[in-house]
Amino acid sequence: MHRLLLSLLTLLLAGCATSQRQADAEARGYERGYRQAVKEQYWIIQNQQRGAAPETPTP
Repeated sequence: MHRLLLSLLTLLLAGCATSQRQADAEARGYERGYRQAVKEQYWIIQNQQRGAAPETPTP
């Protein structure tokens, strides 16, 4: 009986640790994707501003 309880307790604790690792990995992946999207938007805006720069009149 004690072995069964110990086994169940061990499995329960292992499951909690695994789900926490998965949650941490998911959070890191989300942050990485968010940073990448911000960088892409930055460069899109930069390229738009370069293309929209007014030309200076030539004499």
